[in-house]
Amino acid sequence: MAKNFEITCPCCDAQIVIDRISGEVLMHKAKERKSSQSLEAMVSGLQEQKTEIAKRFEKEMESQKDRSRILEEKFKEALERADKDKPYINPMDLD
Repeated sequence: MAKNFEITCPCCDAQIVIDRISGEVLMHKAKERKSSQSLEAMVSGLQEQKTEIAKRFEKEMESQKDRSRILEEKFKEALERADKDKPYINPMDLD
């Protein structure tokens, strides 16, 4: 009388069978993936990713070196502005 639900997952295209009465998953069959790439193509793709990651790492290291210099300059400039603005008055001296 009650037939099970057969659903195709929209994300991974897996076939899912669900019991109509209890709502439990009875079967999950993942979609078979066929590898169209050869092993050599996969290895070369990994090598390209490795070189790209190394380039990004070097770029970030250079930006970090430059960043410390820029922050130091900004700090010095802020100190100069603080000295020029107004003298510091100690609240304890106002008594």
